[in-house]
Amino acid sequence: MTAPSKSALPPGPRRSWLPTFGIGQVRDPLLQLVQRQKEHGDIVCFPTHHGPTWLLSHPDHAQYVLADKASNFLSMVGDGPDPLLGRGLFANKGDFWLRQRRMVQPSFHRPRLARMVEGMARDSERFAERWAPHAATSAPLELLGQLRGLVISLLGNSIFSEDVHANRASLREGMDHLANVFHGPGESLLDAVKRRFGLDGARTKRFFGAIEQLNTDMYRLIAERRESPGGKDDILTMLLEARDTQGVAMTDTELRDELVSLLIGGYESTAVVLTWMMYEVARRPEVEQRARGEVATVLGGKALTPEGLQSLHYTRALVEETLRFHPPAWNFMRRALNADEIGGYALAPDTKVLISPYILHRHPGFWAEPEQFLPERFLPEQREGRHRFAYMPFGAGQRQCVGNAYTVMLLTIAIATLLQRFQWRLVPAHPVVAMAATTRRPRHGVLATLHAPPLRSHHP
Repeated sequence: MTAPSKSALPPGPRRSWLPTFGIGQVRDPLLQLVQRQKEHGDIVCFPTHHGPTWLLSHPDHAQYVLADKASNFLSMVGDGPDPLLGRGLFANKGDFWLRQRRMVQPSFHRPRLARMVEGMARDSERFAERWAPHAATSAPLELLGQLRGLVISLLGNSIFSEDVHANRASLREGMDHLANVFHGPGESLLDAVKRRFGLDGARTKRFFGAIEQLNTDMYRLIAERRESPGGKDDILTMLLEARDTQGVAMTDTELRDELVSLLIGGYESTAVVLTWMMYEVARRPEVEQRARGEVATVLGGKALTPEGLQSLHYTRALVEETLRFHPPAWNFMRRALNADEIGGYALAPDTKVLISPYILHRHPGFWAEPEQFLPERFLPEQREGRHRFAYMPFGAGQRQCVGNAYTVMLLTIAIATLLQRFQWRLVPAHPVVAMAATTRRPRHGVLATLHAPPLRSHHP
């Protein structure tokens, strides 16, 4: 093959965006990316409402954009405060972002995470107690909605030392509403178009009403803690005590923005991953048997400890394979500040580039049997030598999610607890169809019945 001309655009469709791709991108934007990559290869140029956009699907290109030349590829966050996230880490950039990142990062260092394990295990057990009556009735449960309750409890206790699911109904309801605004399916294509372009006035009014209530709850929690610190060992305490390089603490507004970012960033995406994991376990008896057997062998029916968590190798691999197979954040977009070159093609300033973890996680050049769900590929002895940008469920480079290790820990604790307490079976007639909105979630949820676990489990 001849080398591409530096003046040529990468391969891809050249037709106008709206009639050819606009409806498809509203209906299923991820499918559009997958099809373009299959048709044209690892570098594709195609029209979007952002203008000409490049889809980059090789780990080397992801590394170039997100790490090697990150200073030339800017996050697409706006210049002003986001209506929901304010100036938190997910909605910020530049020097202020770096200041906040350095102040938030210590909350997720490994020694601090280890101190959260037993509390998370207790919260998971309390949630399992609420589920226990369903195992006696075999009444179907919609898993995603239910698991949001578990996730908000775990997040609430590690951030605020409080079960906000049980104690802060307005906060829980507001989070549910915001999750549905961002992630829920429209009732029709017209509704989806309205949601995408902000044309639904009633929805917008409800959205800002939920933000107002969320702000009330956040500032109340901050004020209560300032008035009564109480020696709590949680993320809010860490953020209150954090100081920047000039010795300056966060203001209440900055605290609110980071707390909301942590909640919004962790709430829906973590519940979605846990839902997909329960779905895959229910579909695959061999995975269920091995994970259940490991949990029984390591824990022996006892409470989870930091040491026990470290020994759950297959269970953690199950979490990581779910993050590979069902990455909740399925795309990242950046904007080129200056002219550049990728793969021999000249990239003009202001060109948008898209990187999809969903596509990277299935690249046949870096994954054996990429369409198979195989947790063992993440066991310690099998994970060496993999391109580090072939797997990036939490992003990569300097803007990688600050809570990545925390999220993997939370998911491992949650699934280990549920495996100890229950067996679940999918409702056969219920359709499970993936939908790519802000996260990639099951459009109609996942229906399952709960049952008592097998009396004996053997770890192979």
